[in-house]
Amino acid sequence: MSAERLAALLIQARISGRRIGVLPPELEPADEDAAYRLQDMIADKLGVKIAGWKVGAPSRTAPPSCAPLFAGHVVKSPAHLLASQDGENGVEAELAFQMGADLPARGRPYSAEEVWEAVATLHSAIEYLDSRFADRQAVSSLAQLADNLTNGGFCWGPATDDWSGLDLAKVEATLLIAGKQAAHAIGGNAAGHPRRLIAWLANHCAERGRPLRIGDFVTTGSHTGLVTAPLHATVVARFAAIGESQLTLVG
Repeated sequence: MSAERLAALLIQARISGRRIGVLPPELEPADEDAAYRLQDMIADKLGVKIAGWKVGAPSRTAPPSCAPLFAGHVVKSPAHLLASQDGENGVEAELAFQMGADLPARGRPYSAEEVWEAVATLHSAIEYLDSRFADRQAVSSLAQLADNLTNGGFCWGPATDDWSGLDLAKVEATLLIAGKQAAHAIGGNAAGHPRRLIAWLANHCAERGRPLRIGDFVTTGSHTGLVTAPLHATVVARFAAIGESQLTLVG
């Protein structure tokens, strides 16, 4: 019952735009499996299509975590996304990949090499962060995981087909807001190379009954940290030798 109640609160917050204030302790997910079941429950109850996934990790050796990207909030650059007047309105420059093959469930795990070969294209991307909680820092990491890791939207730029020679663990990233540099880093993704993240995700999703499919996007964590973007300011994520994506948040 607690899972049903938390799912209902998160769905209501999505629909109404009114954030959850204090989360009763009894509604906190018990563990990661419970949080992932809540993600699935919310997606099913909303009846939304999943167009991809976000995956990341706090370090090169830490276990990854993930959340679905709902198709209605996945947009092609240059794009606009509806944002709230009172939200955090965070943006992050990320590297995203589009799958070129299905990776269905099977009797043995996929190797990192198999998953990497299933990737078709690389993209500069922007993730928009929008929590359904009034203060996401006041709730547990498991509650944030249940809330799709605070994902509010995803914007992808043009494809880069030839990226075999790039060191994706040391790529240079710049985030610009209203034409001014807001963040810059080289090798700024704490998780390191995205290959292990995508391999973990492919096996996690297959076991979960939501396998990666051709055309799915996978965005692999921030290279610039979270930056707050004012409404109506143009946000650009620029990756050296890869390209850029552009997003404007509108209220």
